[in-house]
Amino acid sequence: MTEPGDRNNIDAVLHVSVSANREIYEAIRRCDKIMCDALRELMKEDFEETKQETKQETLLETIKNLMDTMKWTAEQAMTAMKIPDADRGKYIAKL
Repeated sequence: MTEPGDRNNIDAVLHVSVSANREIYEAIRRCDKIMCDALRELMKEDFEETKQETKQETLLETIKNLMDTMKWTAEQAMTAMKIPDADRGKYIAKL
């Protein structure tokens, strides 16, 4: 991964490989706990980042829903949801 675009190329190759060899990957996942643990560790940061993004999207959607159905301000919705003051700015910016 030394050239621009290498990450996209690697991603494409992995997608093709998994699609073409789904049964093999499933067998490895079921039978080789060490391999699965190694892959989880390798991808840990990506999984955590995706999880955090999903959580933020869900919170943002909930804020919007409370604003719409309860006719609350964003501040009122975030107070009801107990969103820390330090985090409120990032949600306000996305509304």
